[in-house]
Amino acid sequence: MTDTPELEHGDGHDVSPVGDIHSFPSDAELSRSLMASSAAGVLSTLTTEGYPYGSLVSHMVDGDGNPIILISDLAEHTKNARLDNRASLLVDTSRAADEDPLVGARLTLIGQMNLLAASDDLQATYLEKHPYAADYLKFKDFNFWQLEVERCRFVGGFGHMSWMTAGDYCTAEEDPFCQNALGAIEHMNDDHADANLIFVQERGGIPNAREAEMIGVDRYGMTFRVASTAGDRTSRVAFTEVATDPSQLEPFVIGLLRSLRDDS
Repeated sequence: MTDTPELEHGDGHDVSPVGDIHSFPSDAELSRSLMASSAAGVLSTLTTEGYPYGSLVSHMVDGDGNPIILISDLAEHTKNARLDNRASLLVDTSRAADEDPLVGARLTLIGQMNLLAASDDLQATYLEKHPYAADYLKFKDFNFWQLEVERCRFVGGFGHMSWMTAGDYCTAEEDPFCQNALGAIEHMNDDHADANLIFVQERGGIPNAREAEMIGVDRYGMTFRVASTAGDRTSRVAFTEVATDPSQLEPFVIGLLRSLRDDS
């Protein structure tokens, strides 16, 4: 867990979170979770003229969070990487086109591209996440490359951003809820808006809130967006203990809600 994320701009109004702000995951943890739950991103390599060249690629991560991609020798990004292996990968959680795409989190990993030796284990792990890639592996010109991370830039939304070292990123753990959090968030917002409001009013530091939208849930707690006349506020509600398994998501949320209702 970390303290309140650094604020680099505020546009004249208070964007600092309220509630159990001590329970936020670190940006390194958020970054590892984002990479574990995503499947594609924009790889930027350098052309022979020195211009950044962006292309969409699928990825998985190794045990240290370094992205691994399967790409063709004929692709422009592969040709670029062979001449200058400096590269970056952008992964994001952009919302639908009719919403602000800058609301979601995004991560840029900067490092060097290295060609990997193929192995049965590597292929099996990659195909588990990307089954369609079996067709690519039939071609001899497709190879696995690793982006060895050197620095990371995480943006968690308005006013929340930070740089982190490769060491901080690689040693952080992905959240146990990162694979099932999205479904839980949609369920709470669609079917349990009243519960969201109770969390924010009773534990989230905004007792006069009239509406609340869940925007995040992790091993430490839940994050909500609450509209106000001064702009959206972020409200944080901590769980009573730290989760270690994906199956704990529903009982943690229900258990905390019941305790708040019993106390009221």
